[in-house]
Amino acid sequence: MKVGLIMGIVIEKLRKEDLKEAINIYDDNHKLKTNYEKLFNVYDKIYNNSAYHNIVAKIDEKIVGLATIIINYDIVEELNPFLTVWNFGITQEYRRQRIGTKMFEYIYEFAKENNCEFISLIAERNNTTAQSFYDSLGYKKEIGYVKLINKDNW
Repeated sequence: MKVGLIMGIVIEKLRKEDLKEAINIYDDNHKLKTNYEKLFNVYDKIYNNSAYHNIVAKIDEKIVGLATIIINYDIVEELNPFLTVWNFGITQEYRRQRIGTKMFEYIYEFAKENNCEFISLIAERNNTTAQSFYDSLGYKKEIGYVKLINKDNW
């Protein structure tokens, strides 16, 4: 998908030089912090993988939103892929300005362009703000499970 300019918001593929600024959005909202020693190696591995897309929302070149979107290829039914959204976040001071909504519009269009059958995401159990946001976008709540490996909790 091409870079989009939506009401002063630019949504584009995450660039290597923007990694630390973008990852701060995640780290500011989670107890576990990103391992920066590994970050650049992992980024190099996934940057050219057509199934992985890390996108950012920018206003005046400042990164204010982050999401990882992953195309998952299916082997059942019509064999249509589906999209997983991970690591979604908006910088605290830019929330409630429709940036998240614009990012999800971009994600929806990206999913359609890639013939995805549905979009899947996880909201943490106690994050009722995120759950309400996803509800407002038309996402339906299902039961999901996560089993952590080598960690006691998030």
